[in-house]
Order: sequence, then C-alpha cells, then structure tokens
Amino acid sequence: MQCWEQEWSLTAEQRGECAILIASAKVVATRVGLDITSRIFEVMGARATNVKYGFDRYWRNLRTFTLHDPVDYKIQDIGNWALNDQLPKPNFYS
Repeated sequence: MQCWEQEWSLTAEQRGECAILIASAKVVATRVGLDITSRIFEVMGARATNVKYGFDRYWRNLRTFTLHDPVDYKIQDIGNWALNDQLPKPNFYS
C-alpha cells in the first residue's frame, strides 16, 4: 500500500487498512525484539549486564519504545478487525 504518497487523499478505509498493517508489524517487532534482547543475558550470563558492554541499552531502549505506544492497544485493534471486521479509528495511539 502506498499510503504515504496519497497524503490527504487517503480514505478512512485505506487509513484503517494501513493502521492494521502497522499495528501487526509493531506487535511482531515488539515480541521478537523483547525475546531476543532478554535472551542476550541468558546466553551471555550475568556479566553481560556489566555497563562496560552496554548490552542493557538494547533491552532498555526497546522496552521504552514499546511503553510509549503500548502494544496492547495494537493487539486490541487487530483483534477487533479480525473478529468484527472493524478498522481502527484514529486515536491518541494511532
């Protein structure tokens, strides 16, 4: 979908479809990212938390990013679309 190029001519339906695609990507990226960054410490052990390596910043930065725009709202939008065929409406988190 080329939503960006359409700018102000984007319809509500196109915007909703684009929002579902973005929400899906955010959910997957969040889950995979948090899994990977958490496993860094499992694989490398407690010493990986030492500030000299800086590995903690990957988990911390990703976690902060996910809290700014909570993935639970995205999951709710995806579920409402999948179960009720309702596209998300613009809101504070979209």
